This record gives sequence, C-alpha cells and structure tokens, in this order.
Amino acid sequence: MMAKRNLILFMLTTALCLLAPRMVHAYKITPLRQMFYIEHGFLQPSDVAIGKDYKIYVLDGVNSQVKVFNEKGTSLFSFGRKGSAKGQFESPLGLAIDSVGRVFVADTGNRRVQVFDPEGRVLSEFVIQRTKSSSHLSDPVDLAIDEKRNRIYVVDNDNHQVHLYAFDKFSYIDAWGKEGEGRQEFRYPFFITVANDSSVLIVDVINTRVQAWEPKGRALSTIGEWGVDVGQLYRPKGVCVDKDNRVFVSDSYLGVIQVFSRYGNFLSVLGDESGTIVKWKTPVGIAIDDRQRLYVVDMIANRVWVYQISDKDIDVKQ
Repeated sequence: MMAKRNLILFMLTTALCLLAPRMVHAYKITPLRQMFYIEHGFLQPSDVAIGKDYKIYVLDGVNSQVKVFNEKGTSLFSFGRKGSAKGQFESPLGLAIDSVGRVFVADTGNRRVQVFDPEGRVLSEFVIQRTKSSSHLSDPVDLAIDEKRNRIYVVDNDNHQVHLYAFDKFSYIDAWGKEGEGRQEFRYPFFITVANDSSVLIVDVINTRVQAWEPKGRALSTIGEWGVDVGQLYRPKGVCVDKDNRVFVSDSYLGVIQVFSRYGNFLSVLGDESGTIVKWKTPVGIAIDDRQRLYVVDMIANRVWVYQISDKDIDVKQ
C-alpha cells in the first residue's frame, strides 16, 4: 500500500503550472482569515473531520494514526498504529464522523472501514468486498455518512465505484459507477461528501470533475471542467459543503480551493482579505464546521490550516 500512497503523492506533486486567470475577465474571491495551523509530527496527512465540541480529527496515514486536537489546535490524544488487527491501520486515507461522534476510518490497506467511539476505542468494522464487476481487490479510500437515509457511501478507488452500506447494520446495499469518462462513470474517484440536500458529491479525479448524484443512484450534475484557469480543475481531491450548500473543491495540482454551486456554477476562489488567491502546497482533505471555519489538510507541508470564511466576497477584475 505504500506504493499506492506514493502513486497518489506523485499525482499530487508533478505540477509546475499555477492557477492563472488568463481567460477570465472578472471573478470573485471568498476571503479567509487565518486562525492557526497544526503541526504535530504529521507524515503526509490526508483527511480531517470535526467531532463533538469542535474536536479536530486528523488522519495521519503514514503514521497509521488518527490525531485529535481541541478547537484551538491543542493536542488531546491519538489512536491507532500500523497493523491489521482491530484498531490498527494500513495506509488509511479518509475518515468521517457521525452525529454522536463515532469516527469512521477508511482503512485502505486492510480493505475495511473501522468504527471508533469519540475517544478512539474500537466499536466495529466492516470489510469492503469486491463486486462481481470489480477487476481488483477493494480499495476503500474515503466514506461519507447520510444518517437520514441510513446510508454509508464508500469510495472504491481502484474499481472506480462507490459502494452503499446501511448505516444501522453496516450491511451491503449496492454499488454505483464503473470505469469510464461518461455520465455515471469514474476514473479513480477519491474523496466524497453528502450535501445539505442529500445529494452525494464524488471527486472524480482523473476526469477532473466532481459528480453530484441523487441518493437513488442517478448522476444529477457535474462540477468543474479540465483546465488551469479560475473555475477549472486539474487534480481535484477534497470536497465539502458549507451551511449554504456551496461546494468547496481542493485542487492538489493547482494548490487552490474553489467554490461552486451544487449545480456546477463557478462562484469564487478562496483568497486572503486583500483579494489575493491563497495557494497551498498540496491541499487534499477539507472540512467546514457550522461556524464557517474551514480546515485544510496540506499533505506535503504536513500541516492542517484553520481559517474563518468571510461572508462577503471580493470582486476581482482583470
């Protein structure tokens, strides 16, 4: 699985070009106010989720740990170590937290999802099985939870699918997608989230888009298009939504985070309070809490950034 992580890392870092609004005459900046950042011996962290009391859970996959911090970034505890036994990890990549604070980890190398209580004690696990149409062993890289519809969505990267499980019993329901470039097809999907309207947002990395699916299993819309200009995507990785159902997408190649409507309209790019686009080294997993705080995992920088999102955009003219 280290080879798998190194391949992902290579895809994140081979870029030389910068986001440059050459074709766009005017666009908007959504300003960020930096609050703090966290460095705690991370080694290629990949994802972040916010739990009860605004605790910050960071998936530090190469170190085979989940590290937990309070809302000010002070370290509280960590759990996990390398291995295949219960409570151990092998190259985990994604995590999610439910309404009672349980932590779900996509334990990628062990081809399973593990469930922990908020203090990191193991509660359960379920193995991600390959489907009849799968050409590879399962490769769970991320998951998202929709408690209202009793669903857990698990992204299977190598098989270009999303698996559906029952939230209450962890039983298998169905699988979406297949390899391809068309509608309802994927090429190496990665991060996933559930929007406020229960649509499922899936980062379709090599197809340079985010797909929005309805819970019944039909693709609704596409967010983003290939390119290196404002409003375009080159290597999308992370996705999350805010209280207004705006879709935030990180691009690990361009080093930026852009904002779209759920229907695919480009809205803005994140910047500082002076109106300059903010650039990260390799932004991957992102999350937004109910206070409109943005959390950004900067994988190669081994850092997690925390910002306050402004409620007023800045107009930029070229």
